[in-house]
Amino acid sequence: MAKDLVIGIDVGGQTTKCGIVDARGSVLAQTVIRTDTYEEVMPFIAELAEALNRIIAEAKAEGRIRGIGVGAPNGNYYTGCIESAPNLKWAHEKVEFAKLLSEQMNGIPVSLTNDANAAAVGEMTYGAARGMKNFIMITLGTGVGSGIVINGEVVYGHDGFAG
Repeated sequence: MAKDLVIGIDVGGQTTKCGIVDARGSVLAQTVIRTDTYEEVMPFIAELAEALNRIIAEAKAEGRIRGIGVGAPNGNYYTGCIESAPNLKWAHEKVEFAKLLSEQMNGIPVSLTNDANAAAVGEMTYGAARGMKNFIMITLGTGVGSGIVINGEVVYGHDGFAG
């Protein structure tokens, strides 16, 4: 069976939004869980994995998931960690989020980045910045962030926090 689908996750200060997406950007299934009710990361990861498994079953996508992409506050692309995110109660220190989620999802690869960088990639691929090679994406939510794209590449900086 072809691994032709991906899961996108947007971890926010209040809610976490998840969707299964095909190569054209069509959302096949989606769900939302609360982020702000968790004091510790492992119960949050467990509920997130349960929610993902539900939408995988709903979309009849078992065995078709190529990977999981996560955008999160203070998400570090290089390390796969969420580092001291002020708007996440369970991320007061370094959390190995990509590793923990991959383990809960039976080894499906997980890539994590800052939520503003993820938004910039989404806009460049499917949205308002389609075809643009140089732009800045500003996000406003529970927090404020930015993703910088130069020559069609996200600028991460030496430590993963350039934007």
